[in-house]
Amino acid sequence: MPTRLVLIRHGESASNAGRWLSGTSTCGGLSELGRVQAERLRDRFVRSGERPDVLLSSTMPRAVQTAEIVGEPLGLDLVTMDDLGERTPGECEGMTHDEYEQRYGKRPWADWEEPLSPGGESNEEFLARVRRVIPALAAEHRDRTLWVVCHGGIIMSTAQLLMGTTHRGAVPVWGNPANTAVSEWVEWDGQWITVRYNDAAHLEGLAPA
Repeated sequence: MPTRLVLIRHGESASNAGRWLSGTSTCGGLSELGRVQAERLRDRFVRSGERPDVLLSSTMPRAVQTAEIVGEPLGLDLVTMDDLGERTPGECEGMTHDEYEQRYGKRPWADWEEPLSPGGESNEEFLARVRRVIPALAAEHRDRTLWVVCHGGIIMSTAQLLMGTTHRGAVPVWGNPANTAVSEWVEWDGQWITVRYNDAAHLEGLAPA
């Protein structure tokens, strides 16, 4: 039985909608639209009969709340991990995008490689975290199906890690998945195969974020 790694981006967060830069303590949880997105994904999984052996999420409220909604019919305990969180922003945490531009003279994420602000993670530091946690989870749960509710940065970096791709200039090759989009990899004979990336079919007809 192959190891299946299913990464789910959280639903739209209050910080996404309000355009502020958040960490765990300033996340704000899901917006109303984010809850609807998570419910759409839950219902899709119920209809398809898909289910995991293990349900994990980052400790950020938007991911935890998404996992709780999606996992409601499963009867599984939710395991949360700090290492599955988004890149830490540093001293700019809690600033609006406008405040960030006024302080630093550039748009958030205009420079992908450097930390967002002093005290935040650089891209290389973040990739090192992903390179540590994702293979460890896959090894710990070999031959099982894992659902991991996390963040765009984790998903893009996991794709880069498993597929052996790199950045193209200042931007990741793998685009940022939509809120609640599903990305899936299967390990077969020691090789990871991409099954789907940024699959958000359940959001059809829903007003975009």
